[in-house]
Amino acid sequence: MNAAPFNLLCPFQINWVRDRAPLAMGEKSRRIGWTWTQALAAVMDRAEGDKGDYWHSSADMTASGEFIGECATWAEMMNAVATVSSAPEIIDEDSGISAFVMRFANGRKIVAGSSNPKFFRSKGGAAGLDEFAFHRDGRELYKAAHATAMFWGYPLRIWSTHNGPGSAFNGMIQQARSGKLKASLHKVTILDAVEQGIVERIEMRKRKLADVPAPDAKRRQEFLDEMRSTCPDEDTWNEEYMCVPSTDASSLLSYDIMRPCEVANLSLLDVTSTFTGAGSMYAGFDVGRKRDLSVLWVIEKIGDVFWTRIVRTFDRVNFSAQEGAINTLLQIAAVKRLAIDSTGIGLQLSERLQQRWGRYRVEAVNFTAAVKSELAMPVRRLFEDKLIRIPQDDAVREDLHSVRKIVTAANNVRLDVDRSDTDGHADRFWALALAYHAADDNVRPLRAPMARVGGLQ
Repeated sequence: MNAAPFNLLCPFQINWVRDRAPLAMGEKSRRIGWTWTQALAAVMDRAEGDKGDYWHSSADMTASGEFIGECATWAEMMNAVATVSSAPEIIDEDSGISAFVMRFANGRKIVAGSSNPKFFRSKGGAAGLDEFAFHRDGRELYKAAHATAMFWGYPLRIWSTHNGPGSAFNGMIQQARSGKLKASLHKVTILDAVEQGIVERIEMRKRKLADVPAPDAKRRQEFLDEMRSTCPDEDTWNEEYMCVPSTDASSLLSYDIMRPCEVANLSLLDVTSTFTGAGSMYAGFDVGRKRDLSVLWVIEKIGDVFWTRIVRTFDRVNFSAQEGAINTLLQIAAVKRLAIDSTGIGLQLSERLQQRWGRYRVEAVNFTAAVKSELAMPVRRLFEDKLIRIPQDDAVREDLHSVRKIVTAANNVRLDVDRSDTDGHADRFWALALAYHAADDNVRPLRAPMARVGGLQ
């Protein structure tokens, strides 16, 4: 077989073509030429004549037509004799399923159709599932393709960008990683693809060069910077390009919920600022532990809407300075109440503030799982009703988005958080939740853990 096509491929693409495992799965970044590579593999195997037919399922017929076009390009490059249908052909009269067909002179064919599981019924040969995470019924599609390919020893290939943690694709990836599913795994992020030469090969194809350009570290970084800067948020970047399933669906505050409440260029104050507002102000203070930030969040109620006035983070700032900042804030008469995290090392700080300002003005909140739920759910409703205004700021947005709502097997709801090694542990979220609790007109202390008596609870 002509080796020239391999000169066009990055190492990760060559590894995919050469993988001979019965089941191989590719967890990939967008737009790195995976389907294009699979087209080469399909043509090579059909041209050899002893690998059976190949059945390819795309998310829609447009993508199937593009796949057949890529197959035709590879066949021409390798001087393989084949013909391609100019329009979809009916391949199943009973169900009316149509597909694009490429026929080789040796009798083998490549058939590219839709995501309907019936496409694979009563068929035999190798099979490929493109962008598997985006198929409507991934489980049924996999069942149909599995029998088509693997029963008679043909390979099954599955590749996709992620589409949330609940997709059939992600479930299979996790099973394969744990050893419950026997499969050859390939994972290629955009960083991997760039390191292996995808930028140079894009340049080669754009400029129709005869050879791959030499690696250029500056051009590679510019490419990555441009791609990252045009993604609207970290979640999009992670899912589309870094092989990390989006958690937006499970986030307590999705991006869609938050965006209407964001205000560009929202003017924030400092605790020493002169306050001239007309509304009452309420504060929440989340006390940082170890790597976490301490965060002070202050909101002002104007009509029915709560406007963010202060978001101050304390990173490795001693507690005396933190206490001083809060005391300065509470000297402002408009600040009616402060709710403070009194868990662990926050206990002493909360006691000192209560001694000075009273237990009504300063409420100490012990963060148990039940208390966190009582604090968090009202914040979600606040955003859903669009009664909160927050700064349009990446760090704030990602922090608020990091709180996850998880339904346990017992159908109970618990909260979990994605930790950032550099920017805290949803500290801004909890400071905001405490501030909103402090603004409750029907103030009642949140439940505290039972005190220990004689070593028993």
